[in-house]
Amino acid sequence: MKKTYNIGIVGVGGQGLLTLGEVIGLAAMFSGLDVSVSEIHGMSQRGGSVVVYVRIGEEPSPIIPSGGADTMLALELIEAARYVNLLRKGGYLIANDFIWPPPLSKYPPRESLLKALESVEAKIYLYDANRASVEIVGSPVSANIALLGFALGVNPELSELVKLESVEKALGEVFKGRTLDVNLKLLRSAYSEGVKVCKGERT
Repeated sequence: MKKTYNIGIVGVGGQGLLTLGEVIGLAAMFSGLDVSVSEIHGMSQRGGSVVVYVRIGEEPSPIIPSGGADTMLALELIEAARYVNLLRKGGYLIANDFIWPPPLSKYPPRESLLKALESVEAKIYLYDANRASVEIVGSPVSANIALLGFALGVNPELSELVKLESVEKALGEVFKGRTLDVNLKLLRSAYSEGVKVCKGERT
């Protein structure tokens, strides 16, 4: 592994970005790695733009520089397009195929957003994390966990550092009872879908 592995998490307030950062950070710790988790830009109120930085390794700065993210997890396509320049060339972009329209403003069509994402030479995967969450949890509230599971399945760089078992352990620190049970089920299901995509069994 290089000295520091950088993960950018983007989306809007209300999608569980801070929880996602916490889960990844705990999983990295359980994997025996140094990690820092920071919310640098945006506001976490519902509907506001949010960016969370997760840095695994020895880098003291909490901020990921432009072009420095090895992996970007995007819970919303507008925010993915807004922050796509955070991703390094050849990195991984795993995005929830979902648009949360900004209040009182126009937003670009999905095709324009996808074109913006493709402007970066990266490995891009779209996943309907909202659907996956609805199918198992009953609502899109756990789309963040679905996206993480899928990302672990399609991104061997990430899964080598942050083991699935460590993420499961981290979920046990964040959730309890039935909420834990359904999120564990969702994580494993999404991970299996990601593995199938990685192996070329489905697109």
